Amino acid sequence: MIILYILAAVFISLTTLWSIGALFFDAGKRSQWGVLWPLAWVLLTLAIFAALSPFLLALAIYTLFFALLLGWWFSLRPSHDRDWDPNFEHLSEVTVDGDEVTITNVRHTLYRSLDDYDCRWETHKLKLSDLHAADVMILFWGSDAMCHPSLTFDFGNGNHICFSIEVRFRKNDPYHVLKGIYRQNELMYLVSDERDAILRRTKHSQGHAVYLYRLQRNQATVQQLFEEYAEATNRIAQRPKWYNLITSNCTTNIFWQRSGEVPWDWRMLFNGKLDELLYDWERLHQGHSFAELKQISHINEIANEANYEDFSREIRMNLPGF
Repeated sequence: MIILYILAAVFISLTTLWSIGALFFDAGKRSQWGVLWPLAWVLLTLAIFAALSPFLLALAIYTLFFALLLGWWFSLRPSHDRDWDPNFEHLSEVTVDGDEVTITNVRHTLYRSLDDYDCRWETHKLKLSDLHAADVMILFWGSDAMCHPSLTFDFGNGNHICFSIEVRFRKNDPYHVLKGIYRQNELMYLVSDERDAILRRTKHSQGHAVYLYRLQRNQATVQQLFEEYAEATNRIAQRPKWYNLITSNCTTNIFWQRSGEVPWDWRMLFNGKLDELLYDWERLHQGHSFAELKQISHINEIANEANYEDFSREIRMNLPGF
């Protein structure tokens, strides 16, 4: 019986904490008056366990109310119709017709700073047969525990297209980690020019470290991977999807997207060791130890000094595996 009470206490504590956040963020919209929703939930919980007995009856009633709250929460729907930040305003779509590839809404932002920029959206026409390689870009922003991966596809002749699974930001609504647990942000597959994707981080963001690795896969596998990213990008464009810090983020979506192709590993959830995982799977260059490879593959200084017109070639000149 003691074990039952302990389990019940853990259940009540965790569900109450989650419910407070859900009601504050998703019902109260983080407003001044929004705190009344979580306050009401706490008072309801206290009233249930104070007024009802035996304890199992109170637990059953509490569980019923929590189930109703979950039902409401799962009824919330993502939308493409928001007041978007200009850098996340448009969704990309990819058309593959035989050998012809057309990508609409490729972002190519020219930054003077993160607040001063010219945001451009372009259409790129490429050939699938020219796609011969893919590179993994790993971004750290102050902690070694978490990273942001993205993939760059090399179509030759300086044509590098970067796919990044990201929070779709709204105007004047910065990201916060707690928001990522709730239904506060939509997900997007952001397709961008490689210079945009890298220089935004290395030159204009404080405390960001970028590592670039060549993915050690043959051309056929790279083309298959591109088509998977294309399909996922189009699905998001056709049907909005919530971002979730735990279940639907920049790394777990790659796993769902590649379901059956890669095994699950805890480093996909706590993804600060994602590049080490890829190294262990022999997806990255094996001519150095992982520690040596990572040190060599840090490109912040190289990217910031590279000629803009010859950017993609210059940042790769001395990297292993290219």
